[in-house]
Formats: sequence, C-alpha cells, structure tokens
Amino acid sequence: MFRKYILNFKYAFRVRKPLLTLRLIYTFLGILFTGIKPLRYVDLSIGHACNLKCEHCFATALKKESGRRITPAEYREIVIQAMKLGAVNFSFQGGEPTLHPELMDFIKNSFPDRNIISITTNGTLLDNEKITVLKKAGVDILTISLDSAIPEEHDRFRGVKGTFDKAMKTVRLALDNGLNVTLGAVVSHQNVRSKGLIDLIEFANKHNVIICLVLATPLGEWSDNEDIILTDDDRLHISELKKAYPLLRTDFEANFIHWGCGAVKEILYLTPYGDVLGCPFLHSSLGNIFEEDLETIRDRALLNPYFDHYHHLCLAAEDQEFMETFNKKS
Repeated sequence: MFRKYILNFKYAFRVRKPLLTLRLIYTFLGILFTGIKPLRYVDLSIGHACNLKCEHCFATALKKESGRRITPAEYREIVIQAMKLGAVNFSFQGGEPTLHPELMDFIKNSFPDRNIISITTNGTLLDNEKITVLKKAGVDILTISLDSAIPEEHDRFRGVKGTFDKAMKTVRLALDNGLNVTLGAVVSHQNVRSKGLIDLIEFANKHNVIICLVLATPLGEWSDNEDIILTDDDRLHISELKKAYPLLRTDFEANFIHWGCGAVKEILYLTPYGDVLGCPFLHSSLGNIFEEDLETIRDRALLNPYFDHYHHLCLAAEDQEFMETFNKKS
C-alpha cells in the first residue's frame, strides 16, 4: 500500500512545475478541510485518425463524418473552465493523438506549467526526438497501449505486425527521457488469465511503472459482444492480482480520495465535436460544450443517480443495468 502512495506522488508531483505542486496542495487541503468535490481529470479525443486496426476500437462508435470540432483556441477556454472546477490533469487520446497536426497547440493551451499533461498512445510513431519535444512542451505521462508481453498476441489484437516492438521501444525511450509511463492493457474474459498479461504485469513491476487495466466493454468494434465481459470470477482474479502486484490498477485507484468509478465526479471525456461524456466508455452525451459551460453540464450530470457517488462496479464494463439501458443506445 505504501508503495502505491509513493508512486502516485511520483506521477503527480513534478519538480519542474512548482505551480502544479501548489495547485495540488490547495486541492487536497480543500478536500480535507472544506469537503469540496473537485474535478480531477479531463480527457480529450482530438481526432479519430489512427494507424492501427485494433480489434476492440471503441472510438468508431463516436466518430462523425462532419460537424464542428474543438479547436486549440476553444480548448483553452474549456481548460480554464475545468481548472476552476479543480481539474489538474489534462489528457489527449484519439484515435492516435500523435497523428494530429495540432497536438502541440492543444498541449500549449492546456497550461502545462500548472497541470499534469498526459497522452494515450499506441507508441508506434514516437522516436527520441519526438519524445524530447513532447517533454519540453510539458508532457508528463505517456500511457502506452500494451496488451500482452507476447509480441504476436499484442500485434494480432492491434491489427498491425511489428506494433509490439515499436511500443516497447517507446516505453524505453520515454523512461530514459524522464517521462512517467503507464501501460494500458485491455483485459477481457478471454485474456484475463493469459500468460501474456501476467508477463506484462511482471514487466511493469520490474520497471516500476503503473499498469492500468482497461476493462473490456461491448462498444465500438466489440458492440454486442458480451463474450468479452468479465465474470465475477474474473473480477475476483483481478482483485487477487492487485494484491500481489501493487503497480497493477484500474482507474478506480486514481481518484483523489474515494475508491470507485470517478465518472463525472472526477473525470470528464470530451469528443472532438464538443460532446461531454462521463468517460471514454460511457457513450451517452451529458451535454455539449458549444451549447453550455462545463460547470452547468457537470452539475446536471451529478444529479443522475449513476454519477452521484463512487460506484464499486465499472458502469460501462460491469454494470449490466447501465449497459442495457444506456450504452446499447450508442
């Protein structure tokens, strides 16, 4: 347990960002002494372009052929709104965000001197020069998608041969450049007990990096595929693994204080078209940033009984009622 707290400290506090440190201290004091419930994390999909063909891709369900898209200048105003609500972590994903021509502008407009900046990437398009540029721009964390320590398994799941080797190279380069690395592994009923996943967890443990399990959801390319959903025994197995491997976690362990689903309370996800979701896997829009401010959208969503407390089940991957009622509409 102590190791988890030390690692959370390492991932959040940056010596080169004293203003971020002050904001984090202010936030935690507010939680402890005033009971405020701040937003923590805003995830933006800046586009759906991708160089891989992932078996599970959920982003396909959110893609639109046309419509107004968030610009870097507009995102700056969204970040200001989110920071007023307490947000300290701004993340970018896609698709593959490193393909987006304006990624650096989005990072610049996220006030990187005052916030934690993270990028979720498949790790295939980054070299030492690009990683150096990202770090200089203020990026703190690379979340690199890796689903198995067996190259053939990972490549097959991601749809392109050679993906594993490129992702592993990016892991090493990021660590060498002083960036924090998180491994993001999709876990389903089919692979939860696989050797490839266990070996990947061992790799993360050896290199002292967090490995976050992305629970399989019947969305996007997996729409209506209920075979991938974790069973009660699978969830028990994951709990036992987390006891054995302190660096293994789900998003439930990343909250400021409470354990559980942080959707809306601490997490918001924005599509390129301005739709506000509770997380990347909750595909019912809570409102649109072009029509209302972020505070209004969040306050209304917090009145929903699904979002007013920290559920102990993932709504998108484990809560059958929610999946049947909401996500099947997507």
